[in-house]
Amino acid sequence: MNVETIEDLFGYQLQHAYYAERTQVELLEELAADCDDRDLESSLREHREETREHVDRLEDVFAALGRQPRASRARTVDGLAEAHRNQGDGPEQEPAPSVLETALLAERFEIRTYETLVTLAGRLAYADDVVEPLEATLAEEREMRRTLEERDRIPSVADASSPEKA
Repeated sequence: MNVETIEDLFGYQLQHAYYAERTQVELLEELAADCDDRDLESSLREHREETREHVDRLEDVFAALGRQPRASRARTVDGLAEAHRNQGDGPEQEPAPSVLETALLAERFEIRTYETLVTLAGRLAYADDVVEPLEATLAEEREMRRTLEERDRIPSVADASSPEKA
């Protein structure tokens, strides 16, 4: 896709968001299945259901713009999924990000994508049927990020049992 106008940029970002959300549905299921923390697992499964709604909202945005939903690969999302799926493969693998780190990185990517979409939609003076679903999803992504960041601040059992270094 050639990006020559702000409308082209919006369309390109919308396709990235659509790809990311569809990929996230699968990734969130995998992360939840690999999670040792029941609260985090529950949060990931709940967010997977929200993410399905995000896909539906994006399809509504495409429809409001008179376009067919189309996904454009988001390499960041692919990289996160691949790193998680390949953790522990091979003898000299670098440590893979934890479930929590992977989820946080994915949320931060999605937040930046939706912030860009909301900004561009405003500059293009798109109607509420385009802007409101994007804003609603952005709010949910930010809430999930806050949830994950709170989990990130809770010391793990391993941290609590290890002696402090002086």
